[in-house]
Amino acid sequence: MVYKHDTALGAHGVLSGTPCARLYAMPIGDTAAMNAPQGIPDFEAALRLFDETVRALEARARRLEEVLTVKQQELTDANRRLSEKVQELDRLSQYLELVLSSVASGVVAVDALGIITTVNPAARRMYAGLDRALEGCQLAELFPDSAVGQVLAGAAGPLTGYRQVAGRAGDQRQIEVVASPIVAPDGSVVGAVEVLDDVTDVRRLQDEVERGRRLKSLGEMAAGVAHEIRNPLNGIEGFASLLVRDMQAGSPSARHAQAIVSGVRDLNRTVTGLLQFTQQKTPNKRHVPMDELATAVCELVQAELLVSDERSISSADAAVTCVIAEDWHERRLHIDPSQIRQVLLNLLQNAVHAAQDQQQANDVRVELRLGSSQQREKRYCLLEIADNGAGINDAHQADIFTPFFTTKDHGTGLGLAIVHSIVQLHDGSIEVDRDPQLGGARFRMLLPESTDHD
Repeated sequence: MVYKHDTALGAHGVLSGTPCARLYAMPIGDTAAMNAPQGIPDFEAALRLFDETVRALEARARRLEEVLTVKQQELTDANRRLSEKVQELDRLSQYLELVLSSVASGVVAVDALGIITTVNPAARRMYAGLDRALEGCQLAELFPDSAVGQVLAGAAGPLTGYRQVAGRAGDQRQIEVVASPIVAPDGSVVGAVEVLDDVTDVRRLQDEVERGRRLKSLGEMAAGVAHEIRNPLNGIEGFASLLVRDMQAGSPSARHAQAIVSGVRDLNRTVTGLLQFTQQKTPNKRHVPMDELATAVCELVQAELLVSDERSISSADAAVTCVIAEDWHERRLHIDPSQIRQVLLNLLQNAVHAAQDQQQANDVRVELRLGSSQQREKRYCLLEIADNGAGINDAHQADIFTPFFTTKDHGTGLGLAIVHSIVQLHDGSIEVDRDPQLGGARFRMLLPESTDHD
């Protein structure tokens, strides 16, 4: 039997395997299967089969389009939900940023390697003295005393400590640091966070309250003792002076009597300082040109240096200098000039003695600096007295203004206590640290500026 097959039609793959294709494969001589002349295919049947196939394909295409439409809608819905989640996360992230920005405490977060990832504005202000970007740095490199390393290693938190940092005005600020772990839902430590609080002012107030309590008790006792011993001391000095007058000059007895007179006078100075400390007078304030007052005190101390028998300093050496900011020329401050002069004189003399103990005669350097400082939206007159001596031992700084505390062999320990008391009476503050320029001690005194400079 011979078959005829249209390979061109089958090559398109549209009718292959369909009834139409099978029609082309019918035997040519089978007249019972066809109502057409022998060898001529039935095109009407083929077209009907073609139409059926097209309709079937169109139905399939419609079903595919329906499926595609459904899938596209599902994808659109999924994208919409994803977009909503992203927006929700953005809003949450912005909200958390606002929370961190609004918190008065500083917040510093690190990852599991101790690298800083988050720093809120309060922490940036506290660490403004570092003058560098914090994100991306190892916290332990910036602050070796940080407890974050212990927290990341598994130590039970929170761990509390204290950190000294440089403030914007160059002063030292005390920061309370609380380190806690960041724990994932599975219990693993994925980082740590430090919460920072500037407790400088709180500590200062606590110290002032405690200091006031101690001084009140000490003052009451000292005033009574001073009055009791002052009259006998005057009598001893008087009789010893008579002995010196009546004895032969230069004799051993005369020298002994003179030693009694000198010792009694030293005791009298101590008693006088004690009474002065316990009976501080209310400042008699008036508007005083600070540049003139500072210059006059510097010139007085410089003159004392030049005539000192203990040191030989040439007049060409400006051992005591006064540095005045331009905005303080002919500017007045509401103070008691006598008390503030006493403060500056005491601090400058102490600075000179400290520098003399450390330096050669012609290397003594002492500076009095007059300028301004902004503290919590309030302006202050800033007075700094610095020297190139050995500085104040860190262990002594907490007690430096305590009555009778002294590191000198012949000191009474009342000079700085009186200074502190006078500054307090002027609603000011005073602290001590190391001067970055001269290398020795630096006393920083803040006095409130008056709104009236006339």
